[in-house]
Amino acid sequence: MYVKRKADIAMLESIDKEIVFSMIEVGKSIANVCIELGISKRALDTWIEDNGYEPDILRARVRAADLLACETVEIADTIADDNPSKPLHRIRTRQWLAERWDAKTYGAKQAAVTVNIGNLRLDALRQLEVVEDLSTGETPSS
Repeated sequence: MYVKRKADIAMLESIDKEIVFSMIEVGKSIANVCIELGISKRALDTWIEDNGYEPDILRARVRAADLLACETVEIADTIADDNPSKPLHRIRTRQWLAERWDAKTYGAKQAAVTVNIGNLRLDALRQLEVVEDLSTGETPSS
């Protein structure tokens, strides 16, 4: 296995690194990049790490995400005109994109939740007391 990985890394060193980055930029997965180059994932990971290419891979993934997001709009727009759900798909796609690109303005607002364990315990004990009293038919004592 080690010999194969070493050969794969040597192959990666012999090609222009931009080939790998451009494959990721167009939306290919790491697995697909490895298959197309005929290398192992471990070799690609080692090559990326050893050469400090993590920022380059991240930039390529950001570009790929932008490309894929724009493709969703194109796909929604090419739905057949006689499809009654076309307007809904177009709206939802654009809404989804707006939420991702500007979450502060268009993202779903999360309500703040505060949990007080002490109050939960007291509430549970009060409810337990009421249930016990109901099962015996006695009224709660003060």
